[in-house]
Amino acid sequence: MASRHDCCRETLSANLTPNRRRVLQQLQRSERPLSAYELLELLRQDGVSWQPPTAYRALDYLVEQGLAHYLQSIQKYVVCPHSDCSHFSQLLICVQCGQVQEVAMPAALLTALQQQAEELDFQLAPQFLELKGVCGRCRGSAIDRE
Repeated sequence: MASRHDCCRETLSANLTPNRRRVLQQLQRSERPLSAYELLELLRQDGVSWQPPTAYRALDYLVEQGLAHYLQSIQKYVVCPHSDCSHFSQLLICVQCGQVQEVAMPAALLTALQQQAEELDFQLAPQFLELKGVCGRCRGSAIDRE
């Protein structure tokens, strides 16, 4: 059974322009985050010849709508696996293979961050923390080589 957010996402997805849909599909197919120029190269392989501003406009829209995340620390884009991006989460970025895993922010951490912000009369907006490290698969590969 689809949740209310899934229905909203389906409606939003159905209203995407052909360019935005094409960019979203490339992000969904990718096994790793993509820079705008990597995205342009994949589109060229599909016979689409765009200039960078066209790709950036589509990417900006997808980020604004919560369908994708822009990873500032590595300057790449990744599709959001959740139906609703008005949440707080952590993006675990493997520095070896480039994989990104989105996980919910622990409630205790979120509460502590919100309390600290409130003490300063500041209200947090939904967002994510980018955390870099090495994933279990890469750590396992390193152990296998030893």
